[in-house]
This record gives sequence, C-alpha cells and structure tokens, in this order.
Amino acid sequence: MNEQKSLPVPEIAPAQVWDGLAAESQAGAIRLMANLASHLFAQDQPTTRQEFAPCRHDSHPSRSGPSTSIAKP
Repeated sequence: MNEQKSLPVPEIAPAQVWDGLAAESQAGAIRLMANLASHLFAQDQPTTRQEFAPCRHDSHPSRSGPSTSIAKP
C-alpha cells in the first residue's frame, strides 16, 4: 500500500491571481460572474409575475369645466 503525502498548498490572495490574468481573461471572468449572478437572481424570483398595464402617453389629462372651478372672479 502506497501512502501519499499531501504537500502543503500555498495560500494565494485573490488580488495576486487577478493581477496575473490577461485583460481578456479578466473580462471573461467578469462575464461569467455576471452570468452566475443573473441565474441566481432568476432562481430567487417568485414564479408568479405581475404584469403592469402599459403607459398611455397619448392620452391628455382631463380639464375641469368652468362650473367646477372654485376660483372667485
């Protein structure tokens, strides 16, 4: 039976790794983290979604008639 000796793994700070990456690798890592965050956010959402009525920008506010005015002449 061979007994394997485990070698100590050196601790490397994340900043040391990040600075060693090429710009394309940093951009790829950011895309992957954003994708992961998006998936985690989507999983956390409730299954029922509320639909909102569309905004009507073409409708004008109603004007009050002269009989409803409380201004005194």
